[in-house]
Amino acid sequence: MTTSDTKLVLPTRIDDVHVQNFINGQWVPPSTGAYLKNVSPLTGKDISPLPDSDSVDIDIAVSAAKDAFPKWSTTPADKRAAILLKISELIKENIPLLSEFESLDQGKPLRLAMMHEMPPCVYLFAQFADIITKGIAETSQTTPFIHTPASIMDPKPCKIEFTTQHVPAGVAAIITPWNVPLEMICIKLAPCLAAGNTCVIKPTELTSINAYMLTHILKAAGVPDGVVNVVFGTGPRAGEPLVKHKDVRLVSFTGGTKTGFRIGGLAGGMGKRVALELGGKNPNLVFDDCDIDHAVATGIRSAFHNQGEICLCASRHYVQQGIYAKYVEMFREMAQTQLKVGDPKAPDTYFSAVVSQNHMDKITRYIRLAQEEGATVEFLVKRDDPKIKHISSDGRLTIEGFEGGFFVAPTLITNISQKSRVMQEEIFGPVVCVLPFEDEDEGVALANDTEYGLGASVWSLDKEKLDRVMGRINAGTVWGNAWFALSFSMPFGGMKNSGNMREFGTWGMEFFTETKTLSKHVYAEKPVSS
Repeated sequence: MTTSDTKLVLPTRIDDVHVQNFINGQWVPPSTGAYLKNVSPLTGKDISPLPDSDSVDIDIAVSAAKDAFPKWSTTPADKRAAILLKISELIKENIPLLSEFESLDQGKPLRLAMMHEMPPCVYLFAQFADIITKGIAETSQTTPFIHTPASIMDPKPCKIEFTTQHVPAGVAAIITPWNVPLEMICIKLAPCLAAGNTCVIKPTELTSINAYMLTHILKAAGVPDGVVNVVFGTGPRAGEPLVKHKDVRLVSFTGGTKTGFRIGGLAGGMGKRVALELGGKNPNLVFDDCDIDHAVATGIRSAFHNQGEICLCASRHYVQQGIYAKYVEMFREMAQTQLKVGDPKAPDTYFSAVVSQNHMDKITRYIRLAQEEGATVEFLVKRDDPKIKHISSDGRLTIEGFEGGFFVAPTLITNISQKSRVMQEEIFGPVVCVLPFEDEDEGVALANDTEYGLGASVWSLDKEKLDRVMGRINAGTVWGNAWFALSFSMPFGGMKNSGNMREFGTWGMEFFTETKTLSKHVYAEKPVSS
């Protein structure tokens, strides 16, 4: 295992980006020689192709991680922390470039990438450097016991000291989604490295550019060869062999629930530790005693942030009957006048392209389903916006200058059944349904009426009610008069079909370590003769 003093030189033009696998500190082509087409959602045009890797590449990468583990796992914490801080520093220095590639590759507005996605990437590596510098808190206790110093039949009282010890778990598989590509890698990679593990990362094939850029940052930061390996490709050809590899001890996955369940079954059946952060169909429960201006403005953000492609987006809004009509009217008016859709580089653009043609087709299928069921479907864009050249009947938009891009209008649906698939299934796009409810019990029942349990918001100025209802909602994160207020020092994860573990801070470290219990007999001190 060697380290490198490589100077960081990143390509600044997408035409100069040539994605390759990163294995044992080297950039290498896939063993198949085959590459996947990669399309920018903003234009529908090809950008840098991606390796179409298979089990051969995975085997080589896991072998490199396994060989690097003994030395990295015993590297002193202060040295690991120094490397993490260097990674943080290099990401910070390159935020404008990384943001531009993230926008081009994923479709989000440039402002969103710069302000919301890149700062956490900087913070996470610094945070875990601090955690391991201070040391993981261990549990200790001393307990009376018995021992048999001379005779099995005549045990004597003694003391036993117990303490826990967190140790690296081994080679980790990290599989990440396409909606916030770089941030999701950093959420998993920072604690993985801090804990002393090595890993193989399989990024989504839909948004892989910044994963490749990160390999250059890791190299320049001095991450030893083999500690982090990145293999590009599809789930079936690269992801599944990674999950099933005999030398992978733990698997961390964020993505769709169906895929997560398959990964959980494959890995769990082999005795591997598995962390799943999965889908959501998050409710926004609005009582008639709320601050309605605050609730509406935040409700719009919660529905359409990152084009609705956030697992925590609130796609089900339940509004108490007394303010339902007013809420819908205010929501419609504010969204139409304040949500600018289009050019991702324009500083006032809030909303841009969805990630792919296939995903656009999925979203619009749900919109057409709502229309077929007789629901009221509205597209919340300015009809007189000169940049919007066409609005199709299912919400597809044609944007001037981005005619080949994958744009869907922010969509409001009312008068729909709670049992509709549109209400029950994760769409993961800019579609929000708003339904009324009568009282607290009905509102809570509707909010909990889903197979998911990732996030929820409750809106009320009655503190007692707010606390009571927040406690009744079945979700891993519940906000009161807020949305998306997250702390990287607090646990994050879901209930029900939204996941099985917690990430962030020390909770994230727990997954990437094995906890040993050390039990030690304490001998009584013998008196010292004078």
